[in-house]
Amino acid sequence: MSDLPTIQHKKRKASYQKSEAVKELERMADAEARLKHPGNPALAPRVFRDDKAGPLTICITTYLRLKGAFVSRLNNTGIYDYKLRRYRPGTNRRGLPDVIATHPITGKSLMIEVKAGRDRMSESQEKIRDEQTASGGLYYLARDFTSFKEWFDTL
Repeated sequence: MSDLPTIQHKKRKASYQKSEAVKELERMADAEARLKHPGNPALAPRVFRDDKAGPLTICITTYLRLKGAFVSRLNNTGIYDYKLRRYRPGTNRRGLPDVIATHPITGKSLMIEVKAGRDRMSESQEKIRDEQTASGGLYYLARDFTSFKEWFDTL
């Protein structure tokens, strides 16, 4: 019986730990909800996380909105054409970032590209970044909410 191979177990991924910046965002969103709905004492708490691209984008857009900035999330995917049975490209320019915003105090144009994990920027995204910074706007590559918050708060 000692000839049996040993079983190789996958290592467990470390559990997600919320950063202090994400916890602060949750407090800000809860405070806004209490102001918006003063007659409802049992509001569900607002929950955020920043370990994947989608939830990180939600953190960023919510924080910008709570700070008074104009903010919009861009969707750059095409449209599925059932007659052609394929995706048709969208009308947006290639390489546009995930979030565009305007700083509430300086009025500067902000472009934020969200990347999670080892994801990298494409050539068209780098070209947009270069054009944005050359025209006087600001561009940020967000990989986590803490560093984004620090960057935005220093503007």
